[in-house]
Amino acid sequence: MEMQDKARAVGQRWDYCAAGYDKIIEEERQTQEECWRQLLMAHRPAQSGELLDIGTGPGFFAILMAKAGWKVTGIDCSAAMIETASRNARKAGIDATFRHEDIHATSFPGQSFDYIVCRNVTWILYDPEKAFCEWFRLLKPGGRLLYLDANWYYVKDEAERAARERDEKEYRRLYGVPVDTYCGDDLTDQMFQQTLFFNHVDRPRWDRDHLSRFGFTNVQITPRLNEQVYDEKYRLLFHSIPLFMVTADKK
Repeated sequence: MEMQDKARAVGQRWDYCAAGYDKIIEEERQTQEECWRQLLMAHRPAQSGELLDIGTGPGFFAILMAKAGWKVTGIDCSAAMIETASRNARKAGIDATFRHEDIHATSFPGQSFDYIVCRNVTWILYDPEKAFCEWFRLLKPGGRLLYLDANWYYVKDEAERAARERDEKEYRRLYGVPVDTYCGDDLTDQMFQQTLFFNHVDRPRWDRDHLSRFGFTNVQITPRLNEQVYDEKYRLLFHSIPLFMVTADKK
């Protein structure tokens, strides 16, 4: 599959998820906004500046950081997500810019941002080397990249697979069927799945081994944040899927 086709497949897949994912994020705004604000502010490279939220989705991080005084731009590969984020920002009375962009190759000049953040985005990359080099290009000297993600599809061994199945079974017993925001056709989802580089890659080991190759320094990895940022339901459902955080700087 050509790069252009991969970009189109990823964007179309998330177009189908926009409405459902917005509902999930709205719940997080109501229950978890403060813990996310504290986390992002604790690792910021400066008091304020230009921030880029990559894979902004419904705009959760973008709105949160605009409230904290940052000049915010949010980008996403899904046009529907950008429409949703723009609408949510207007509702919140927030001044932020949202643009439909290929997160592997943006249209911004180099050294445009002091702080780049993203959550649950790197797992959808089809060319991580290209994406991380692009994000490094976008950072100003002294800037910082912060991202959070997990091994959503990669399973290390049968013991981990069994643990995930036990967690989901208990979740179903207590809370019902886990939410799936995808409402599109099977072919679109199949094409999306074919693009995913990290489906068979152990992380954050890959990140530890590769980020310095793209120019980043001071790479710091927190292997698990589940108990710090998830609510009770997600702590159960994702108990065996650690949410890791990576920060990396541009010297």
